[in-house]
Amino acid sequence: MKTALSSYKKSMYIRRALLALLVVATALFQNTKGALPELHGVRAMPLAVLVAVIALFERSFAGFAFGFLSGVLWDFSLADGDGFFAVLLCLIGFICGAASSFFLRNNIFSALFVSFVSALVTIGSYWVFFLFLKGYDPSAKLLLSFYLPSCFYTLLFAPIYYYLIRSLKNALDGPKRLA
Repeated sequence: MKTALSSYKKSMYIRRALLALLVVATALFQNTKGALPELHGVRAMPLAVLVAVIALFERSFAGFAFGFLSGVLWDFSLADGDGFFAVLLCLIGFICGAASSFFLRNNIFSALFVSFVSALVTIGSYWVFFLFLKGYDPSAKLLLSFYLPSCFYTLLFAPIYYYLIRSLKNALDGPKRLA
């Protein structure tokens, strides 16, 4: 007996496969030296923003899964990849997806908000756990000269990802029509 996938499920599988490719491409750009321009030594970390924006469109479970994929790819690029970013981005994806389901509207302003919060949480958590708590002497200087500017530089990717994912979703699912 043949079972056919509905057109909605087909478009969902295609959309999620394309989003997975976007995560892999973003991880390659983020983790390859010189692939993204550095502004006075400040680097962008767009995986955190990408997870938050994907979670706005795909909701909590898919946000969790894409957060895990992004975190694992980020951890693979580190010398001491201990799963920190995998756990953190899972939580960010789940929380952003749940917030989108229950009380956030899916628009550019909420995308900028969750992107800024996710970048701040990701970059700030790394600074706290791996520099400040380990007693690294110039950690306060690094916070002000590298990590906080990285949050703002990373935020520049939020509108790009938001409009890219929205257009992908609209192209595959069709725009929502109000009844």
